[in-house]
Amino acid sequence: MMVMENYFKALREKIGHDEIIMPGVAGVLFDATRTKVLLEKRGDGEVGWSLVAGMQNLGESSATTIIREFKEEAGIDVAVTALIGVDSNFHHTFPSGDQAQIPMTLYEVKQTGGELRADGDETLSLAFVPLADNPKMYNVQHQLVIEQLQRQVPYGWFF
Repeated sequence: MMVMENYFKALREKIGHDEIIMPGVAGVLFDATRTKVLLEKRGDGEVGWSLVAGMQNLGESSATTIIREFKEEAGIDVAVTALIGVDSNFHHTFPSGDQAQIPMTLYEVKQTGGELRADGDETLSLAFVPLADNPKMYNVQHQLVIEQLQRQVPYGWFF
């Protein structure tokens, strides 16, 4: 079990399902045509597509977090190429009933190594999905990202 999983488990034992702040990150990896983005089917019971994403660990920067998440969930090495945007007021209830406000930092990344593969745990499958297909995302925060990308909103947006 990872350090943050132990951290959140201990915290949840004290406060139950009450809302907490959990800093999150997500990454956008385009295909060569920049018309498709890498999306994943999650293994935690959530329904719909997800960006490669996760929670920032203690001692990590948001940029190192997204690099770690791509390696863990998709099997690839990435480099951060741009800050796309920030969504700081998203509230989510997980399938467990745990509630959190998840301020998300969103980066564009490029693949620098590794071979694309789902980890079979957090990520059940991976695919480059056309933005034009209006992929149904598992939460409104990730859906907002897809909508912003479809509209080609200049990087630097925030909510």
